[in-house]
Amino acid sequence: MSERDREGWPQLDYPCEWGYRVIAGQEAHIRLAVQQAFAGHPVKLGELRRSSGGRWCSMSVDTTVENDEQRLTFFEKLRTCAGIRLVL
Repeated sequence: MSERDREGWPQLDYPCEWGYRVIAGQEAHIRLAVQQAFAGHPVKLGELRRSSGGRWCSMSVDTTVENDEQRLTFFEKLRTCAGIRLVL
């Protein structure tokens, strides 16, 4: 059973626009993770946001995905990059 067949999961029509929110301790970690995860795939980076204490920063990353596998692969690659705390 594919992810799209599960009850309660969104039905996505591919290709579609997809966004990730990447949270890290430093902007450089986010930018490096995006380079590594997307490897030349076109992305649009949102404005960098910092926590009030300056300990965390986040950035949105928007792209077009062709299928479930590609969407989840980008997520996993971002999630496993050094310095990345959370990917939403």
